[in-house]
Amino acid sequence: MPDRIHVYSKFNDRVVGPLADVFPGAEIIALDDEDAFAAGLPDAEFLLALKPPRGHWARAGKLRLLQSFGAGIDHLMPLDGLRPETVVCNAAGLAAEPMGEYALTLTLMLIKRADWANTGHRAATWRQYMPGTAAGSTIGILGLGRIGESFAQKAGALGMRVIGTQRQPRAVPGVDKVVGADRTAEIVAESDVVVCILPLTDETRYVLDEAMMRQMKPGASLINLGRGGLVDEPALIRLLEEGHLAGAALDVFEQEPLPADNPLWQAPNLIITPHVAGGFPTYMTGITALFAENVNAFLAGTPMKTHVKDPGRGY
Repeated sequence: MPDRIHVYSKFNDRVVGPLADVFPGAEIIALDDEDAFAAGLPDAEFLLALKPPRGHWARAGKLRLLQSFGAGIDHLMPLDGLRPETVVCNAAGLAAEPMGEYALTLTLMLIKRADWANTGHRAATWRQYMPGTAAGSTIGILGLGRIGESFAQKAGALGMRVIGTQRQPRAVPGVDKVVGADRTAEIVAESDVVVCILPLTDETRYVLDEAMMRQMKPGASLINLGRGGLVDEPALIRLLEEGHLAGAALDVFEQEPLPADNPLWQAPNLIITPHVAGGFPTYMTGITALFAENVNAFLAGTPMKTHVKDPGRGY
């Protein structure tokens, strides 16, 4: 068991207690700002981090294991200066079920036109409309990882046809067609609702640019639960204003928190949620338990549950 555990996040007040529970007897050192992070990093051996300040990894000369709060590790990047011996772990699978539920919730809201009702609500306008039906709708999932697989099973149970992309295509339960990322346009063009759950990497940045979104069916809808930077936000606003897209839902944004003057707030038929899709009441207990499992496996020389073997991929 380690003598010390370091943590850096905006949730330090909520994570220190659970860390103490899973690392009994260890000193829990909370790094609360950039100065504390820079000063504490040289002594850190095991670090749980969320969006740490950039440019300090060269100071981490003793760091043995770096644990991400989420499935993606883009918030830790760039890893310039991090010693090659440092093991990086993510939280893949931890929020798969809650995010699958969230994706289903937003999909049904868009199919049932809650986005349209919300736009009318903001304008104090009584706008009646004809809701769609889930059964028979085609759902395109960009990024059939654990979250995508969870969502696919839920959507299929309601009679939706599910198709999607995967880095290395393989058969996925409940998914009718799985193709590689090079065939993203094909999935986009067939779908009534496109749900993006991709990590943000150099390859996926702006994967949903204006040209790609214009290949969606007129009247289709878009959901982004992956990362800001996957969707060209100004282009999305244009397509919503034109009516090419019937609606959209975003939980992630290029700039977070989303500034009050960002035009997305005024875009028609757009549902905005504040990056909460992966949250659930026991998340802090879950991430600290996973961190402890990885640390203990590392110290025992056994396989870690969520070891990121190629951090350069960004997940």
